[in-house]
Amino acid sequence: MAKKKIEGITEKVDLSRKKKKEFDVDTNIRVAYKTGKFVYGRNSVLKHLRESLFKLLIIANNCPAEFESQLNYYISLMKDKIYIHKYKGSSWDLGLACAKPYMISVIGVVHEGDSDLLTLKTI
Repeated sequence: MAKKKIEGITEKVDLSRKKKKEFDVDTNIRVAYKTGKFVYGRNSVLKHLRESLFKLLIIANNCPAEFESQLNYYISLMKDKIYIHKYKGSSWDLGLACAKPYMISVIGVVHEGDSDLLTLKTI
C-alpha cells in the first residue's frame, strides 16, 4: 500500500488492484505490418535469410518441424544470431494477425516500425 500526502491529508492508494499491461503480439504484428517492413512466407524468408536482414523471426505453432530445423541450421551458420519466437497460434491465426486471408507459417521482421516486437527477445 502506498500513501499519498495531499496538503495534510493522508490517503491510501491500493496498488495491488492496478491492471498490468500484457504484451499483445497480434497488435504489434499489425503495427509492424503497417509502419515497418517484414517478409512472410517460407520461400521468401529463406531467400532473405541468406542476406541476414532479419532482426527477429516469428514462426507459427504448427510450422513443420523440418522447416524449423532448417531455419535453426541456417541461423547457426550466421555470425549474428537471429531470435526465433514461437507464435502461440496456428498459421491461420498468424495470417489473420498480418491482415491476410491465408495461412502464414513464418514472418521475418526486417524493420519493426512503431511496434515493440523486438521486446519478444526479453520475454
